[in-house]
Amino acid sequence: MIDADGFSRLGFGVTGPHAGLGAGRGATTRLIHQAIDLGVTLFDTGPAYGRGEAERRLGAALKTVPRAKVFVATKAGVHAGGHRDLSAGAVEMSLRDSLKRLQRDHVDLLLLHGPAPDELTDKLIRRLQAFRDRGMIRHIGVCGRGGELDRAIELGVFDALMAPVNARLTEAERQRLEQARAAGLSVIGIETMAGASQAPSVPGSRGDLWYLAQRVKQRLQRHPVAPTTGSPADSLRWALSQPYANSVMCLTTKPSHLAANAALVAALEAKQPTS
Repeated sequence: MIDADGFSRLGFGVTGPHAGLGAGRGATTRLIHQAIDLGVTLFDTGPAYGRGEAERRLGAALKTVPRAKVFVATKAGVHAGGHRDLSAGAVEMSLRDSLKRLQRDHVDLLLLHGPAPDELTDKLIRRLQAFRDRGMIRHIGVCGRGGELDRAIELGVFDALMAPVNARLTEAERQRLEQARAAGLSVIGIETMAGASQAPSVPGSRGDLWYLAQRVKQRLQRHPVAPTTGSPADSLRWALSQPYANSVMCLTTKPSHLAANAALVAALEAKQPTS
């Protein structure tokens, strides 16, 4: 498990709209700095987002921030060119390229991006542990949603899982997260707002257009539309009040949304009894 003070309860995802047309580079930088001012220390990105553009943006934004002040997570397995390769050599090449784009000599957490259970080989794990011994990474983990998470828990060598945490989780998915926590892994929740109701509005920014395009894409691909589970604030409150995740990621292009999320986290933490 990663030390309890290793990162904040609320994380910020430099993914999606921050990897290209959804937000300008200046807007991404301002949001990252705002997040830090609001007490966010956990930042997640990956080479697959915008062919490395998301990592470049995060690296540039953090250039003037003391390294000990933030916890940076990136991924390997789905590479900057979009191809998938979880061989030990490809993961090492991906990590080295990520460090260059992030302008860092190490990352705090390297997550394998959606590996199949049988891709978590002894050779790959030894290579990850070698990265840690060399100081290139501090912690290792797996990002996914199914059997790869079960395998990661079973192996007992990973420090963290990144997985969906929202009110739509099945009982089996909830039990998996509880098992991960009981086994000593840190859990970082993603897709926290899945199912949250979105008030209709006229797109007023590049970010709004990006989100609208994602919704249209989902409809064109005929993804089933599940019932809503409340407002975005309700969804975040639910994820933070459950025993499943140490931290939850937020993804936004709006400073007001980021501030509201941080305020909600602060209010919930203020209500928790001190030990």
